[in-house]
Amino acid sequence: MKPRKAKSVRVLLGGRKFTKIGVRTRDWRDAYHVILALNWSQFFLLIVLVYVALNLIFASIYQLQPGAVANTTRGYLDYLFFSIETLSTVGYGYMYPVTIYAHIVASVEIFIGLLSVALVTGLMFARFSRPRARILFSKVAVVGRFDGNPALMVRVANERHNPILEADVSMTLIRVETTSDGEKFRRQHDLRLMRHHSAAFALSWTIIHPITAESPIHGFTHEEMIKSDLLIAVSVTGLDEILEQTVHARGEYNADSILCDRRFVDILIPSDGHTILDLTRFHDTEHSPATAASGDAHAHTHRTRLAE
Repeated sequence: MKPRKAKSVRVLLGGRKFTKIGVRTRDWRDAYHVILALNWSQFFLLIVLVYVALNLIFASIYQLQPGAVANTTRGYLDYLFFSIETLSTVGYGYMYPVTIYAHIVASVEIFIGLLSVALVTGLMFARFSRPRARILFSKVAVVGRFDGNPALMVRVANERHNPILEADVSMTLIRVETTSDGEKFRRQHDLRLMRHHSAAFALSWTIIHPITAESPIHGFTHEEMIKSDLLIAVSVTGLDEILEQTVHARGEYNADSILCDRRFVDILIPSDGHTILDLTRFHDTEHSPATAASGDAHAHTHRTRLAE
């Protein structure tokens, strides 16, 4: 007897694809979570399939006793339409149950119909009411000079028109390292930030990690980043002022999306007593002042190794 092949599932975590082996594709013991995880197309398709299946099953049950439903002259098609009317509890017209058998089956179907309406309504509300943060992350992270020192920077913006209260941000470095025993190990480092909390995140926020001698990425080259499968994960959480619920968002940056000797262009423009937030240039970068003034040789050195 051949051993059963372990099932595998492909999942997308952030911008990376992973394959889990030895797990169920969909564990219906956790049906509520599985249904909420479906996209809207899959969700509506599931509702339609369950609706059609229930009506086909009950139409077949009614057909088991000929004459159980009045005026079913067209055979199975009439039983199907009768089942649809019963499941939706719209009331009977030309067709109606005649025998005790049909009344019992119709009572069961009506009960299932009432439960179905309640379940679908609850699932729809749960999907619509889930709090989501509309936070925009910059397409790239940059390494440049800030306040005279090298720093890793990521920019985020609040796309909603109300602030996110008590916003907190974290930046985590994830990379493959070799232990003293020679073992490959994926390790996470929490990166120290210049500011990790904002009382009211309303416009944009440049998240800055100073690259000091204690920084895990100090002296790292781009080739070393690629070799170690480096990933920078940025997480933002806070309280939505309107929803009064916690919202969160996450962005990720690999070695190829980290630009050296760059900085983000300014998108906050003072104008006639108020401030303009220009999100059309949100992802734009420019040479950092130190790079522009130091010449090609220094720029090449800085691109090769981070803040050494």
